Amino acid sequence: MRKTILLLIILINGHYSNAQKDTTFWFAAPDISSAFNYDKPVHLRLSSYNQNAVVSISMPANPAFPIQNVTIPAFTTQSVDLTNWLNLIECGPGNVIQNKGIKISSNNNIAVYYEVDANGANPELFALKGRNALGNQFYISSQYILNNTPTHTPIPLSSFNIVASENNTTINIRPSANITGHLANISFAITLNRGQTYAAIATSPAAANHLHGSFVNSDKPIAITIADDLLQGIAFGGICEDLAGDQTVPINILGDEYIAIRSNLNQPDKLYITGAQNGTTVKQDGALITTLNAGQSTELTVANNTSFIQLSAPAYAYHLAGIGCEVGSAILPKITCTGSSSVSVTRSTSEAFYVTLLVKAGSQNGFRINNSTTVITGSLFAPVPFTSGVWYWAKIFLSLSNYPNGSVIKIDNVLNVFQLGVMQGGSASGASYGYFSDYNTFQANATTLTPSLCTGSSIILSSDTISSAIYSWTGPNNFTSNLQNVVINNASQNNSGNYILNVTVPNCGTYIDTINITVKAKTFSNLNLTICQGQSYAGYTSSGLYVDTLIGTNGCDSIRTLNLNVMPRPIYTVNASICFGESYLGYTSSGTYLDTIIVPGGCDSIRTLNLIVMPMPIFTVNATICLGESYLGYTSTGTYLDTIIVPGGCDSIRTLQLLVTPAYIQNINKSICKGENYFGYTLPGIYRDTIPSLTNCDSIRIINLKVSDNPKPSLEPEREICAGQTIILNPGIFQNSTYIWSSGSVNQTFAVSVPGIYSITVINACGSGTASTNVKIKQCAFAVPNTFTPNGDGKNETFKILNLYGHTDFNLDIFNRWGELVFQTKDVTKGWDGKIKGINADWGSYVWHCTFKKAGSQNRLKGNILLIR
Repeated sequence: MRKTILLLIILINGHYSNAQKDTTFWFAAPDISSAFNYDKPVHLRLSSYNQNAVVSISMPANPAFPIQNVTIPAFTTQSVDLTNWLNLIECGPGNVIQNKGIKISSNNNIAVYYEVDANGANPELFALKGRNALGNQFYISSQYILNNTPTHTPIPLSSFNIVASENNTTINIRPSANITGHLANISFAITLNRGQTYAAIATSPAAANHLHGSFVNSDKPIAITIADDLLQGIAFGGICEDLAGDQTVPINILGDEYIAIRSNLNQPDKLYITGAQNGTTVKQDGALITTLNAGQSTELTVANNTSFIQLSAPAYAYHLAGIGCEVGSAILPKITCTGSSSVSVTRSTSEAFYVTLLVKAGSQNGFRINNSTTVITGSLFAPVPFTSGVWYWAKIFLSLSNYPNGSVIKIDNVLNVFQLGVMQGGSASGASYGYFSDYNTFQANATTLTPSLCTGSSIILSSDTISSAIYSWTGPNNFTSNLQNVVINNASQNNSGNYILNVTVPNCGTYIDTINITVKAKTFSNLNLTICQGQSYAGYTSSGLYVDTLIGTNGCDSIRTLNLNVMPRPIYTVNASICFGESYLGYTSSGTYLDTIIVPGGCDSIRTLNLIVMPMPIFTVNATICLGESYLGYTSTGTYLDTIIVPGGCDSIRTLQLLVTPAYIQNINKSICKGENYFGYTLPGIYRDTIPSLTNCDSIRIINLKVSDNPKPSLEPEREICAGQTIILNPGIFQNSTYIWSSGSVNQTFAVSVPGIYSITVINACGSGTASTNVKIKQCAFAVPNTFTPNGDGKNETFKILNLYGHTDFNLDIFNRWGELVFQTKDVTKGWDGKIKGINADWGSYVWHCTFKKAGSQNRLKGNILLIR
C-alpha cells in the first residue's frame, strides 16, 4: 500500500495576514510506530515569503544533534530530511524527560510543517503554528471512535508531546486516562528546561482510553503535539490504518465559532468539541446539542456538506476527516476575525487533491489561482447554512492534468481574507489533512525599515495586509495618514517619536500597535590645527581651510571645518669620519644620511650626515703544527681573524690560516686463542701505542684484543623431571661459537620432555667441547599448598600451583575475604608473593580459583590459602 503526502508551500507577496508565518517555531515530534517502517521518512518543509530566509534547525537541549542550516530564496520551499536522527527527535518512550525538542529559527518569516512517512503507509502532516502554538494552558483534543491497531509491534498509541521554550518550566499535567507511569485524573508535575520534552502516552489502544480532556498548565510558554497512530478505519467502512495528528493551540487562541467542511470519508466526518470553561453550550447548525464543562468533550457528526458550530465560550474543535476509510485530523481555526489573504501549495502527488475554502459573503469572486480568475469562481461557492448568509464555502478538486506534480498552486483573494484546508490521498492508500490559516485573531503589526535615521532621510512605515481593513496612522509633528504603508520624505528631528497604527476590521474591531522612530540630527564643528612640515592631518599636508562631511557617533553626517597651518622644519649638515668597525650616530658605513631630530614642543629638524669610514689594514699568516701543539693560542685547523690594536690609528686585521696535522690513528679489533700473542699482547684488553712518524707528528695504534678459550660446555650429569614437564638444557654462552645437539638442533638451548641421554658439542675457532646429561622421568604429584609465609626468609615465599604440566588455558585468581581480586596470573610458573599493589597483604585466609584444560577436558579447582608472616 503506497501513500504520497502533500508538500505545502505558503508564500506571501508583501505583508499579508497569512498562514502561520513566524521566525521561531518549537516542535515535539511524536513517537510513531516503527512497524513496517511506518515512522519514516520524516521531513521538515520550510517555505519562505517575500525575503530570503536563513534558517537554523537545532535541538537546544541536545548538542549531539548536528545543527542544520538552510538558506531559502524568496518564494520557495526546501525540505530537510531528519530520518537519520529519528532516534534523537521522536519523543518516546513515555514518562521520561528527554532532550528531543526541535527549534526552527529564521532571520525572516517562514512557514513550517512536519511530515511523517511521505509516500508510505502511515502519512500525516503537522502544521507548525509558531507563536500561536506557545501558551500556558491547554486541553487535549482527541477522537474516541477509532481504536489504534493492536496487532503491530510496538503497539501504536495516542499521545500528547510537550516541549519547553524556556529553562526551569514547571508543568502540571492531569491525564484524563491512564498514561505510562501515571493514573487517570491524578495531577503530577514535571520541570523541563529549554528544548526538553515529555511524552504522555496512553496505555491502551482502545478508543475509549484516549486522552481527550487532559489538562496541561505551565508557568512558562510550551508547545504540544497531539498524535493518534495507525487508526483502524472500520467505523468508516473499510480495513485501513492511518496516522492522525496536529500541533494544537493554547486556550487563549480558541474561538467560539467554527465551520467544518465534510471530507470524502465513506461515512460522515466526526467533529470533537472540547470545552475550556464550565457551562459551555454547544450548537450545531442552530440546534442546541449539549453543555460542556472544562475538559469535557462531545462528538458531533458532520453529515451535511458543512457544519456550523456556535459556542457560548471558546472551545477546541478537532476535525476527523479523510478519504474512504483512511483518516487525518486537524485542529480547526476559529472563523471570527482570522484568515489569510494568500496561500500557496506545491503538488507532489498523483493522488486526489482537494482544497477547501471558507470566505465571507461578497468575496467569492475575489479568488485567484496562479493569477487566473477562471478556475475558482463565485459560482463554485455555496452559503454555509445557519450563518445567515455570512459565510460561503467551496471544495475544489484540482486535476492532475491541469496541476501536475511539482506545480505551485497559489491561491489569493483580493477582496477579503479566507481559510484554506488541504486533503489529499486515496481511499485505500492513506489520507493527509491540514489547515493552514492563521489561528489567532487579527492584529495590528506596525513595522519599519527605518527605526533610526538621519535628518533628510525618509521614514518608511509598514503594516500587514488585512483585506477590507481600514488603516490610520498618527504621529509626531501632527502627522496623520490613512494609507496602509507610509513614506515620510525629508524627515527632521520633529518627526521623532511614537507612531500609532489603528487597524479597523469591519465586524471585528480596531487593533492598535505602536512603533518608535528616532530622527538624528547632523552635527557641525570647527577645528584650528597646526602641524609640522611633512606631517598630515585627515589626509591634508598643506596650510588651508577644508570642509569635510564625516559620519558622526550617532551614524549621521557631521560637518567639520578645518583651519590647517603647516610649520617648516630646520635643516643642517654634519661631516664625520670613523675607522672600519666603529659607528657614528648609529651608522657604520660610508654614506649620506638624513635624520629627523625630535624637538620637544616644536617642529623636528632635518640633519644631513656625510660619513666616511676608513678601511682597516689586512694581512695573512699561514702556519702548520702537530696535533696537541698551539700557534698564537690556536690548537685546531681553521681560519682565524684577529684585530691588531694600532695606537692613534685604525686597527689592522690579521687572517691566520692554521693547519693542524693529526696523529695517524689505527683501530685494530683482533681475536686470538689462548696461548697466542699479538704485538706481544697475550691477555684480552685495549692497548694504546704511540709510534714515531716520518712527518714528525706521532701516530697512534689502538688494539682491542679478545682471547678465546677452547669451549667447555656444562650440563648436569643427570636430571629428573616430572611426567609432562618440559625443561630447558643450557650448556652456557660461548662467543662466536656453533652449537650442535645430538638431536640435530643448532640452538644454544634445547627443550626436553622425554627421557634419554642428550649431548651438546660447541665449536669455535679455538677448538670444540662436549657435554651430556641423562634425563629421567619421575612421577610428581599435583599439589596446591594451603599455607605460605612471605616473610623474607627465602622459604615458602610464594603461593602457586605445583607440578601442573601438559595443560593449556591456565588461569589463577586469588580473592580476599570481601571477594576483592588481589592477584591473577595465566602463567603456571608464577605465584603470589603476598603483596597487593606492592604492599604486604594482611595475615589471614584467602580464596583461590584455578581453571585449566588438560587432555581436552576443562578443569576447575578452588580452595583456601592461609597467609602467615
